[in-house]
Amino acid sequence: MEPPRRVHLRTALIASAVACLIVLAAAWHFTARTSRAAGPPLEIRWHGNGIILQGQVRDAATLRALAEGAAARLGGEADQVVDWLDIVPSALPVADAAALAELILLGQEGWHLQRRPKDGWLAVRSLTDERSAKARTLLRTAFGPGVSMELVALP
Repeated sequence: MEPPRRVHLRTALIASAVACLIVLAAAWHFTARTSRAAGPPLEIRWHGNGIILQGQVRDAATLRALAEGAAARLGGEADQVVDWLDIVPSALPVADAAALAELILLGQEGWHLQRRPKDGWLAVRSLTDERSAKARTLLRTAFGPGVSMELVALP
């Protein structure tokens, strides 16, 4: 018979190994269900005296339109635009980059956009004001009819 300490150590090691296997299986399950062609989400955040553009776009023209729209929103202050966009041909499509650039111009402090493969959302201050109504129209134009984009209220 083994000493009690060894039994507890062996039990702890087996439990840890099983927990690691469960975590790895869950991670594999969720990554296997995500289409690699879908790419990471596209995010735009309006905060402080800057705008953050993050994710992937399909081409240089889209990247340029978004960066120029953000700089224009900030009165030409391109140094206040944080551009973490990569050009990847398999990135999520933007149907109309000019409409998305116009949305960036319209945006206000605290707004946050996230576009995922089939849907997305834009967090705004008010769901009923004129600015939000315009934003909703621009979202539909920017991402096309196949992407469900919702407005949500900022907390």
